[in-house]
Amino acid sequence: MAQKKTAAPRATSKKTSAAPAVAPEVTWQALEQQLRDTLGQDAVGKYPADLEPLHMTFEQAPDTTGMLPEAYQRFTEALGFRWVTTGKKALAFLPPRWRVQASQGMGVPERSWTQVREEREAGHHAYRFLMFASEDLHDVNGYCFGKSEHDDSLVVWEVEDSLPLRELGPFTPWLAKKLAPLSKAVAKPPRRGAPKGLGDPLGLEQESHGEVSARIQEQAAADILGTFPRDTRSILLQERRLGVLPDMVREFTALEQLTLMDAQLTRVSPALARLTQLTQLDLSWNKGLDALPPELEQLQNLESLTLDRTGLRVVPEWIGRLPRLSALSLKATPITTLPAWVSRIPNLKSLDVSLTCLPSEEVDAFKHTRPECQVRFP
Repeated sequence: MAQKKTAAPRATSKKTSAAPAVAPEVTWQALEQQLRDTLGQDAVGKYPADLEPLHMTFEQAPDTTGMLPEAYQRFTEALGFRWVTTGKKALAFLPPRWRVQASQGMGVPERSWTQVREEREAGHHAYRFLMFASEDLHDVNGYCFGKSEHDDSLVVWEVEDSLPLRELGPFTPWLAKKLAPLSKAVAKPPRRGAPKGLGDPLGLEQESHGEVSARIQEQAAADILGTFPRDTRSILLQERRLGVLPDMVREFTALEQLTLMDAQLTRVSPALARLTQLTQLDLSWNKGLDALPPELEQLQNLESLTLDRTGLRVVPEWIGRLPRLSALSLKATPITTLPAWVSRIPNLKSLDVSLTCLPSEEVDAFKHTRPECQVRFP
């Protein structure tokens, strides 16, 4: 009996002496200090909570009620939306509006993107996953919250190429596991100075609204354009994250063809009007581009203008004053009316207004007035 009596206290003592779990914010702060000491201030940072993306994929935002675990909420309330990087490894927490933007770009397992997109455009899609962190948002890669496959608890899922693929467990142990290799990577200081690639790992400041962001965007876009000779006649920048077409574009006075397809443009500099030799301009797939400067009327040699899948809701009137324009494409834009003056563009031979919501009677009127012009509709 004596042995049994002495065994019980040992079991109790062992149970009560267990170390409490370390809060994720404590672990994160320790890593930040390690990174500062080893790599400097550019290895850590914080996104403003009100950081606003330059454009949202869909107007209807997901309802995030009940989609954020308590541990995550405590973490962001204590620290905000932090990021860390070693130059090679990184992790960043998305501020609220960027959570929405990234989540809108995610697909749903075992469902076609076409169906999901139609639901989101119509505003009645029920979101099952909410993106909250990433190392690189290119192709929508990172981590989201969603219900576990085993119960209704909220867990972390890994997102690859816009799809939640693997369940990674609750937030707190996931974060501890995620931070371990970052800590290991800076256990020893670099031999030759700080590594390259430090700073905001997602580039959110550059792709958000605000005066500072605008300056960063302008400079980054100018750096990309600056790699081309000033006497070049053709520039193709497809799927490059320009954000804006900078003022320095005026320097390319010999330019005849400019393609900025899917360059995430939200603004085009009036300086583009200085390129009077331009004959072809392609600004398609820039969904955040909802206006064009009236100065572009000066592009009197322009023959082809492609504005497919931009955010233009009104056909800019200056287009009607381009004497050599022969091809105009407004495919899949949100325009709702075709102005009568379009039929008076003197050399127009091709008009693409397919996948728009134009009234059929307006398109029929155009066809009647300009029977020689090839029209694509609907």
